[in-house]
Amino acid sequence: MKKMSFFSRLLEKLIGASFSISIFFVIMIIISQFNLFEFHELIISPVIWVLFFGYGLISSFIIDIIGKFIPCFSLGKQMLLYLLFGYLIFLIVMPIEYALIAGTVGGIFSLLFLFGKEKLKPSKWYSWITFAAPLVCIVMIPLDFTSKVGWNEVTRDTFVGVEYKYFNGEHLIPIHGEQGERIYFEVEHHFSHGDSYGLSVYDENHNPAGMNEEDGDILSVDFKEETKP
Repeated sequence: MKKMSFFSRLLEKLIGASFSISIFFVIMIIISQFNLFEFHELIISPVIWVLFFGYGLISSFIIDIIGKFIPCFSLGKQMLLYLLFGYLIFLIVMPIEYALIAGTVGGIFSLLFLFGKEKLKPSKWYSWITFAAPLVCIVMIPLDFTSKVGWNEVTRDTFVGVEYKYFNGEHLIPIHGEQGERIYFEVEHHFSHGDSYGLSVYDENHNPAGMNEEDGDILSVDFKEETKP
């Protein structure tokens, strides 16, 4: 087998990772019915990028090392190892029942990684198109795709009321408290067309914070640190 420089092998693997993540992004935006807010929530997750460009690249280099000790390291043997590594990460971090499902998906995209690496060589101009989708998604990361139509918000000291004709996205309402304090609140939604909503609480660094379920529909948040006004 012809020896390649580390840079050439790295470039091939980057093309493989870009090809597989591009297919993933296309599938996910179709599943979301081209809902840009939902798709944006996906691409801002570091886990997605780490899986494809971190774990994927490292696994590929490890497979190359393993292949040096396997006689006649054929494409079929590579496929088996890529499938194995597609499952491996999920078997480590998830319960077995979830790992089998996630691993199957991981195995499929590992094979797409291998296909892109083997078939889309850097010397072919069309191979560079694989970088288009990841680059577009990176450009999208700092953008806000929340959509509001007919938005009317009324804010009081202990009350926030919102009416709108159409809303798709995330709307943040600040809650301030002192260290050791517990804030109680109730959220009511009235929809005329059976729409749905999700509710989350974040700290001042936009990290998810826990909520407590009280009696009825009352929720509460504990302030471990004082918030900044």
